[in-house]
Amino acid sequence: MQAIALSAVVAAPLIAVAALALLRGWARRHAAWIAGLAALLSLASVFALLPALEGGATPALQFPWIPVAGIGFRLRLDWLALPFVVTEAGVTLVAVLYSWGYHHVDARTPAYYALLMLFAAGMAGTTLADDMFLFYIFWELMLIASCILIALWGEGEQRGAVALKYFLFTHLGSLMVLAALVLLYGRTGSDSLSALRSGVSLAPAVANVVGVLFVVGFSVKMAVFPVHLWLPDAHTVAPMSVTIMLAAAMLSMGTYGILRFPFSAFTVAQIAPFGLPMMIAGLVSGIYGALMSLAEQDVKRIIAYSSVSQMGYVLFGLGTLTHEGVAGATLHVIYHAIVKALLFMCVGLVIRAAGRRHIHELGGLGRAMPLAAACTGVGALAVAGTPPLALFDSEWMIFAGGFQSGYLWLGVGMVLASLLTVAYALWFWGRVFIGASSEARELGTVSMFIVVPTVALACLALIEGLFPAPVFDWAQHGLSLILGGTW
Repeated sequence: MQAIALSAVVAAPLIAVAALALLRGWARRHAAWIAGLAALLSLASVFALLPALEGGATPALQFPWIPVAGIGFRLRLDWLALPFVVTEAGVTLVAVLYSWGYHHVDARTPAYYALLMLFAAGMAGTTLADDMFLFYIFWELMLIASCILIALWGEGEQRGAVALKYFLFTHLGSLMVLAALVLLYGRTGSDSLSALRSGVSLAPAVANVVGVLFVVGFSVKMAVFPVHLWLPDAHTVAPMSVTIMLAAAMLSMGTYGILRFPFSAFTVAQIAPFGLPMMIAGLVSGIYGALMSLAEQDVKRIIAYSSVSQMGYVLFGLGTLTHEGVAGATLHVIYHAIVKALLFMCVGLVIRAAGRRHIHELGGLGRAMPLAAACTGVGALAVAGTPPLALFDSEWMIFAGGFQSGYLWLGVGMVLASLLTVAYALWFWGRVFIGASSEARELGTVSMFIVVPTVALACLALIEGLFPAPVFDWAQHGLSLILGGTW
């Protein structure tokens, strides 16, 4: 039963892809329901495996694939993967539901939902893969699917150029990851991630090269400064549901990659040289992303640059190499997914109702859209780290890790940088909902499939802030699988 549930996490979206491709006319009429059911089944399968993890088991599935090269098809769910796969599956379900109200149905709708499911399968497979070859296949699958979605359903005439830029930048990071994987494969003679968990013996120079390739390559996927250049355009041009999946789910893949590979394969001594550079890069990214959010006028770009800032917090927490910092970074990925999905959904709600997206063309929407104002206010306060909302808990731990890292000045700098987050979050909310309206306008109607998931995530941001223990317990268990389990 564990093997069935584990395979269903990846297989459910893939079966939906096959159904949408083969059933044609019937699929066109029911494409949204097929995708929604697949996303729900994938998320339910993850939670079905939770009792096994809590009972001490490690659900796994494996069979030979390319025996001559020692490559197998292996899926495995452990505590390190759990928070990330829950995040990805949950965000996918929310994004599909949001599409029910946001996406305009046409002849290409089955292909649209099929690519969403392929994107979801890529993320799930990346997280559950237990061998390097399979990991990289799924890693590239999520890039290809999301790139096609941007190229075909993106907004504006530049969507093709934006998709190409997105592909080139992120594929460059992928090639760095591939080089590191090949180096590890050559040194260990196995592509099994389980072998990496027992540690690898590398010469110091090789370990440094592999570490740099992994950290920089995965940082491209996280979109931290200065390897973030693909993100603002991709998030702005992508269809709203794809933007939600990019910002709230795919960015977490970079964090997972750092935890799964250099942090799992290397000892504390081997990873220590990367700690200070990661903290500095995280601080710079946090400041840069916040300043750009203050400077932007397009509401989608404002929230997009917020991701650059928030991923800076995550990289900073990982760089502290402390229990509090790494646990806080893991929590921050989960809470960021909730809050960032919420903010983009609120932005989509405003764009759909007002028909505009530049902040100087908006203003004074609070009276006409009180529910949207309340939900966006929750998201803005949450991203600003305001208690008792979700991101406050993870920021607290990241700051604590910074103070314990031995680099007090960086910890102080990160706390001060958070003031910029408060500034852009409140400035954004005030300009859209409190500021004076530029002109009289008539607002359009918004589907309940847009409103209901938005309200649900606003409530979840509060609930997770008040009751963080279950998610913190997941992150706490995962720490024993990294850095030699020395926590």
